[in-house]
Amino acid sequence: MIDYKKRFVEVDEILKYLSKKDFSKIPNELLNLIKENKDSRYIWKYNSNKKLKEQNIHKDTIAILSYINTEFILEDKQKTLMKNIHEFNEMKSEKLKKQKFNPENLFKINN
Repeated sequence: MIDYKKRFVEVDEILKYLSKKDFSKIPNELLNLIKENKDSRYIWKYNSNKKLKEQNIHKDTIAILSYINTEFILEDKQKTLMKNIHEFNEMKSEKLKKQKFNPENLFKINN
């Protein structure tokens, strides 16, 4: 089960490092939702000396940040590109699943 309260702690912490310009694009309702629903006992700190991918961020936190970025921060051309990338990755994932779980190949013995 996804523990959104902990993910909101991570998202809130990371959003503090956005530029004022980008941060201002995020609706206050969303920011309030994140702040009001985060786990008050969970502590997670962003290390500004490390790159974002080195921060040991939960995959659900990345998904939430990706949504915020795509919906509110990116310019229109960037949004289109990101949506195309997401669609491509989704199609690729589905294709791999179909290959892996193809009923014709499911019971074949690998030589």
